[in-house]
Amino acid sequence: METRTKYLPEEILTNILLRLPVKSLIRFRLVCKSWFTFLHNPNFIATHLNYSSANNCHHLLVHTQAENHAISLLSNKTLNVIDSPRTPKVEREVIVGSCNGLVCLSRDSEIVLWNPATKEHKVLPTPCISTEFFNPLITWSIGFGFHVEDYKVVRMVNTNYLLSGKITPKVEVYSTSSGSWRVINAIIPCYVEQRRCSVVLKGVPYWLGFGPICPNTIFVPRRDVLREEFVLSFDMGNEVFLQVDVPGAKDYHYTYSKKLGVYNESVAIMYYPSYEKDIRFIELWVMKEDHVVDECWVQVLRIGPFSTLWTPLGCWENGVVILQNHKDELLLYDPTIGKAEAVPTNGAPMFSTSIATYMESLATVDGGNKDLKEIKFV
Repeated sequence: METRTKYLPEEILTNILLRLPVKSLIRFRLVCKSWFTFLHNPNFIATHLNYSSANNCHHLLVHTQAENHAISLLSNKTLNVIDSPRTPKVEREVIVGSCNGLVCLSRDSEIVLWNPATKEHKVLPTPCISTEFFNPLITWSIGFGFHVEDYKVVRMVNTNYLLSGKITPKVEVYSTSSGSWRVINAIIPCYVEQRRCSVVLKGVPYWLGFGPICPNTIFVPRRDVLREEFVLSFDMGNEVFLQVDVPGAKDYHYTYSKKLGVYNESVAIMYYPSYEKDIRFIELWVMKEDHVVDECWVQVLRIGPFSTLWTPLGCWENGVVILQNHKDELLLYDPTIGKAEAVPTNGAPMFSTSIATYMESLATVDGGNKDLKEIKFV
């Protein structure tokens, strides 16, 4: 980068810029032409994100799906609301996932990539596989992730096979490198009920998956329905689905509700009671790195008992669990001291509140960050 300063060598100036927040860097793009070019350079964008990741600059996005669908950005250091970014105009949107500073929002077939820090957004083209006509037997789900130099959105459309045991899957992928959707031949090994992936880790989306309902439990109460349960992921590079069994599938965990999260850079599954008569503990299991083998889960936490039903929404730093109590209050529970701290939000939390970890970056919604293959995924 050519600089006009007589006092600061380029290396020192670059070192200073790496430590600045995105908001400042956007302003500095207007200083001169050379700064504009440099601060748009994919190498700098990747290096800046690496620096932020190494210095633990993760924040928390809290999406309260009330009438105003408010989003709050909470500081990882103070837990205060540091921003209430206005989302692109997507009516009653949900957060699909966050990766490298980009957030994927969705409502039905309308999908948007959004960078809250730069305020840029892009409405994706209409998907190839249509679900416009209401059909109770058709379900769909979306995942968001990253591979090498390409952000991708995967969309699967399923035929409800819980009763028949049959599935007719269709899968399509959008990539920022091509700017278009394409249908792929991918086998979906299980059924997905969620409209979005549960978590994104290292560029890979994860869902909870299910097998067909056992015939002898079709007409029993919902909590007594029997079916196999899995964790499903989508490899963004090879564009294939992978699944592993959930832990403790054959013991009392079977009747518990389940939710996925990220615990210390590993995929985690949280078991929690959904009925008053259940044991009011929350258990957290983590997937081992060698998850292709049997016994791929290890239990790391068991917290409680609680006097009322608490629902885990995800995990935060240092083993802290994000909970929602019976009053719809958001809390950070630290199991090392056994205390919960209230989380401030913009708008009243509701039962449908969702969270996502987020790190601000200069990543563009059009892709083109050619050197992001070198970064540590966040």
